[in-house]
Amino acid sequence: MGVAASILIGLVTVTAWATAWSDWFSYRTLKVYGADAAARLDEADLISGSLGIVSALALLGAAAVFIIWLWRVRWNAEMFCRGEHRFTRGWVLGCWLVPVVNLWYPKQVVDDIVAASDPRTDPLTPNLKVVPGTQLVWAWWLTWVTGLVSGNIVQRGVLAGASQLGDLRTNVILSSVSALSTTGAAVLAVILIQRIDELQTQREWVPWWAVGTPHSGFQPPAL
Repeated sequence: MGVAASILIGLVTVTAWATAWSDWFSYRTLKVYGADAAARLDEADLISGSLGIVSALALLGAAAVFIIWLWRVRWNAEMFCRGEHRFTRGWVLGCWLVPVVNLWYPKQVVDDIVAASDPRTDPLTPNLKVVPGTQLVWAWWLTWVTGLVSGNIVQRGVLAGASQLGDLRTNVILSSVSALSTTGAAVLAVILIQRIDELQTQREWVPWWAVGTPHSGFQPPAL
């Protein structure tokens, strides 16, 4: 599932750049042809709309596979360590769907999974919240949110029928920012998937309830 998620995440990156190109094409068409650009803008709108559908389908597929993978590694994490996660297992899916909280809940879900998966974390640690977060998760989440917010602003402009040169120029800039951020988030997401898989592979497959005595302590995971 991790490999499949990584491939689909790469596809999302490609569609993000294709969307940025379509916004540039619309802007360039209006700038060059001006008042005579009506027919050409219809063509540009058709390209933009088609790429928007492909982009949405790619994002939906990547999200579905990534969440399935995340659900599975969460199960493993609960077996490795008794530490209490900040959210119940249902939030592995729900954290992405609920508005506003989806800007930080997913990061905390992943933070707890990383902490519980790391072999250096005491399996009898009572609360995973006390384990410091990692730079890798922070970097992944910040780039993802940046790409998400800038992409949503562009999408609202497209739906509103932006047709002025200044509006299209803004779309080009924001689309480029979104594509760059999405690319960074995609690379970091693939590294994160590999890292969590490695941590869970390296950790001894012994459930926390089978551990006789707690360790003397733990070191915070470092990715």
